[in-house]
Amino acid sequence: MLFDKYKKFWEDGDIDAFTSIIHADIEIITHSTGGVIDYDLWMERISAVVLSDAYAENIRCLYENDDIMVVHQITNAANGSRDAVMYVFTKEDGMLTRLETGATPLQTNDEAFQLSDKNG
Repeated sequence: MLFDKYKKFWEDGDIDAFTSIIHADIEIITHSTGGVIDYDLWMERISAVVLSDAYAENIRCLYENDDIMVVHQITNAANGSRDAVMYVFTKEDGMLTRLETGATPLQTNDEAFQLSDKNG
């Protein structure tokens, strides 16, 4: 299945593993705006994230078969923000061909620490 290559990309920065599973005509729909991003722009953005101080944690495949892959992870941006992100990929011929994303902002680690410190 494709999840192993997806996870390797996030954990090891293996861009080749990721590009090997992404169809060149992939359609990426962002939940926040409904906008569509093409392959080149998305790869530029996602590669910059992985090559920065950003990282993902708790990367989990919730479901994968021949037609779909659903992934949930916590993404920590280089600016300190954190989001719970859901990726829903459509698959065709062993490639990821469509993606819809949704993200929920989370407390930063510093904010969570401050709250726990106040509560004893």
